[in-house]
Amino acid sequence: MENLLPKGMLGTPRRTLVAGVAALVVATILLLTYLSHYRSSIKSENADVAVLRAKDFIPAGTSALTLARQGSFKVVSLPKDLVKEGAVTDAGDLQGQAALTDIYAGQQLTTADFGTTATSSSLSASSDLLGTKGNAGTWRAIAISLDNSHGLSPQTTPGDHVDVYVQMNGALGLLMPNVLVLAAPNQAATGTSAPTSTNYILRVPTKDAARFAFGADNGKMWLVLRPKDGAKPSGSTRITSSNFFQ
Repeated sequence: MENLLPKGMLGTPRRTLVAGVAALVVATILLLTYLSHYRSSIKSENADVAVLRAKDFIPAGTSALTLARQGSFKVVSLPKDLVKEGAVTDAGDLQGQAALTDIYAGQQLTTADFGTTATSSSLSASSDLLGTKGNAGTWRAIAISLDNSHGLSPQTTPGDHVDVYVQMNGALGLLMPNVLVLAAPNQAATGTSAPTSTNYILRVPTKDAARFAFGADNGKMWLVLRPKDGAKPSGSTRITSSNFFQ
């Protein structure tokens, strides 16, 4: 009987079976791979996201630095479908910014809530006065009353840097170089809508506030305007009548 079958017929069923099994194995592997990727994608879509949420009411104009110092927000994990568009996931993303609108307790912080053009209603919330990193909290604001000549008004404006000289007891010398002018007469401090005054408001190190107050009340001050860039060291020679012409 075997001799009556065409040559090669005995091997055909076996090859067909092997090919079918191989195809089934491949299909099974592909199916398992697909299911694994599908489960991973579903798990990823449903994974919780760490976002920042306000613990207290945050008024518009509050700087991100103030929020961090006061602990006004906390990190919470929320399902992706509950996370707002633009939700802040890293507090570092808010560096140098302030709240543009009022933010209420329990509200997620979003990038739309913050910006660099926000204005604070108070000088005490000015980012220039608050400081950053190592100098945070080390500045103070002091008001100095000067006439137009001694204050170089109206050329000296908020954001300028000046060298402050004081004349006292027959001598004139440099009190401090490179002092930031927070506010000038009738001009609000940079980044704030704080009320204005007829005084110059200078940013000084905490340890030197008393020296500025003493100099303002007991001597005569001059503000010497520095160039925006490339200022060389300030003249620090103490001038008296005896060395004036030297």
